[in-house]
Amino acid sequence: MKNLGKSLLCFIVYFILQLVVQMIFMMIGALSGIQDQNDLIDFSMNHLLLITLVSNVVTLVLFALFNKIRKKSVKEAWSMTRVGVKLYIYPALAAFLLSFAWALATYNISFANAEQIEKSVSFYSDMLPGLGGALMALVLLVAQPIMEEVLCRGSMLNQLKESFPDWAAILMSAVIFGLAHLMAGGVVLAFGAALMGACFGLVFVKTKSLYPAVVAHAFANLPDFIMIFMPEMQSGVRIGLAVVSAVVSVVILVFFSKRV
Repeated sequence: MKNLGKSLLCFIVYFILQLVVQMIFMMIGALSGIQDQNDLIDFSMNHLLLITLVSNVVTLVLFALFNKIRKKSVKEAWSMTRVGVKLYIYPALAAFLLSFAWALATYNISFANAEQIEKSVSFYSDMLPGLGGALMALVLLVAQPIMEEVLCRGSMLNQLKESFPDWAAILMSAVIFGLAHLMAGGVVLAFGAALMGACFGLVFVKTKSLYPAVVAHAFANLPDFIMIFMPEMQSGVRIGLAVVSAVVSVVILVFFSKRV
């Protein structure tokens, strides 16, 4: 239970840092002349992509410094072990297909975080064409995969494995990962995040390396960019494609688990 408490503490610290960075941006807005509370919140939401990027970098640096103070190697603490190319391909493909299946199944559901990201993308693109898309790609394909995998797999799952069997540690870290997304999109998004968290956890445990999990996470975020280009489909066709993608993903993960 001690390691579970440490894992939860890591998440609390992460959210506090996000809140601090958001408050700093609101202070900047206030110093620039924005007085109304709603306008300040709107100002921070416009800068959501930059806030997320900054908070991820700050959190990563602080976590690394914490390990340095403890005189513990970051590579060892987060299982940053180099592995062969094959250990990247199957997890990346499985994660993409599972996330794509989820995106198809929830196509008509609106999530608060998606709307906020779209608003921030539009805000930056109005400032400079293409800037919003570039920042979104940097956050969703680089910053978030690295930070969330360091936090949820490199730190949390590694600690949980010391007290629980691998399957239980994967499950608990996945549930916590899902709960972390609860406010961003409700129960539906939380369930989807937990499902993806279990996938990333399995990859991390099987490869004994953080790197394949980070790559798999990045590929899992790709549907966020692809879905806007998807043609209109009948619900039956869309659900059928989602089921096929999910089944293929599970088959790949089972094959991968047995081969590693």
